[in-house]
Amino acid sequence: MQTKAESSSSSDVTLPTDFQLRAHYISNSIPFVGFGIVDQTVMIQAGNAIDCTLGVTFGLSTLSAAAVGGLISNVSGILCGGTLENFAKKAGLPNSNLTAAQRNLPFVKRNRLLSQAAGVLFGCTLGLVNLLFIDTERSSHLKLQQLSEDNEFAFEVEANNDDPDSTELIVRGPDNDGLLASVTASLSLGGYSILDVSAHKLKDGSIEDKFRVVVQGTKKRVDDDDLRKVSELVLDATKENALLLKAQVSELESLNEQLQQRVEHLESVLVKRRVTIRKSL
Repeated sequence: MQTKAESSSSSDVTLPTDFQLRAHYISNSIPFVGFGIVDQTVMIQAGNAIDCTLGVTFGLSTLSAAAVGGLISNVSGILCGGTLENFAKKAGLPNSNLTAAQRNLPFVKRNRLLSQAAGVLFGCTLGLVNLLFIDTERSSHLKLQQLSEDNEFAFEVEANNDDPDSTELIVRGPDNDGLLASVTASLSLGGYSILDVSAHKLKDGSIEDKFRVVVQGTKKRVDDDDLRKVSELVLDATKENALLLKAQVSELESLNEQLQQRVEHLESVLVKRRVTIRKSL
């Protein structure tokens, strides 16, 4: 009975004209175009700023920075919603002049929903233009640079002669690629033979590498007076590993510049190949 009553009441409503539907579509979509532009712009700019500042300082991932940027953009969209609607009204958008009963018609509601969705989609697409004006690789370079600077002073070395036949060296610090090889090479070049190596990863993510070494010539443990010397040798090896990270950052930046120049060159070559000029005789 209720369905029949609704259908009969809907049939009594005058159907909107095509002009009214178009006006209804435009008046609902334009404000959401502005909303999409604002939302996308704030998210990209805020996310990039957070990634290059807090992300570098506290080690946040790019995805975390983007999530915070999305949070800020959503709040900004709500705060700017009324302003965008008022601006759209002052812009002279066509008025559909639909009655309340016409607005409640199912296909009119769908018209409104589709117009808003299309407006947001178009606005967010336009907002992607922001990516052309920011350096998307800057945060990665800053994080690598921060990592190398932090690692330079993040290691500690302990040396002891508790074993009567060998000297134990304990290295504690962040888990960096190439650290074990760097320390091993430094000890060998420094005149020490490595009898045993063990690597342990601690609960906080750092590592604890243990080396049992003897002097190459005598095959005996390091003298107590030379423990500081061998400890400083190992500590210098950890700094060399940090310098290697800095070198990798510099190499990546140089490679990026070379790739950009290569792309520009290829684009110019393609343009020349597509243009044919025949001079008159």
